[in-house]
Amino acid sequence: MKYFFTTLPGRLFASLLIFVTLGGAVVRSADVVDNWSFLEPGVLPKVRNFGPAGVPICFVGLNAGGVVDAGSTPANPFEGTSRALYLEPGPENAALRIFTRPFPEKTPARGWYEFTFRIVEGTFNFNPELFTNAWDPKGDWFKTQADGIFGFNLTPGRPIVFGRPQQYLKTEDLKVLVTEENYTFRVEWEPAGDTLEFHFLLNGMPLTTQKGEPFSVPVPQSKIADAVLGFRLASGSANAQCFRAFIGSIQAEALAP
Repeated sequence: MKYFFTTLPGRLFASLLIFVTLGGAVVRSADVVDNWSFLEPGVLPKVRNFGPAGVPICFVGLNAGGVVDAGSTPANPFEGTSRALYLEPGPENAALRIFTRPFPEKTPARGWYEFTFRIVEGTFNFNPELFTNAWDPKGDWFKTQADGIFGFNLTPGRPIVFGRPQQYLKTEDLKVLVTEENYTFRVEWEPAGDTLEFHFLLNGMPLTTQKGEPFSVPVPQSKIADAVLGFRLASGSANAQCFRAFIGSIQAEALAP
């Protein structure tokens, strides 16, 4: 897959600047991956770290798949975007990791990010991560805290599973995940005293406990103070096959305090 480093047009680079400050107004961003336009359809990337092109994303173990559109096989399954990233197990079933840093330099006090996905088969983990290296688009910006902050397992036929000990989560409309269905997982946060309070939505509906009780996660602000919030998608290991799935848009927005 060709790597558009010196040939990226200025409008694309500008659209990949994650947020701008507009006084006291809401601060918005475009699609973090800009419709996957920095990758060539049907060809695997030859580099893993796309920070140098202004795209805050890193692939580890991406050995099969690639960008798909309406005319490819398989075809992009998402409405509202003309491209998606198709992932499938590689020949050696390497563990796949995708790191994304929607806010390169500083975690906003209030904000959200979300990603769209569709599982064909298999399972994956979604982990909000705290990136500890300073933002350097040519460096290892994707280094994270060893212990992370929390995580979710997403497996067809099961509820969304949170943390350890495991908690099983649902929405008003969804009890278990299914294959060949489009989902958007959203993470929101806001300050609450000495913590950031995290809330989660699936397809616009709040995640709750199995009893329908509100679900949120407080994280001490001191834990986040010297790091930048992003996330990791992970599938596959020495004992488990990597999933087959599509990743659509990745959106992020910093909100005014």
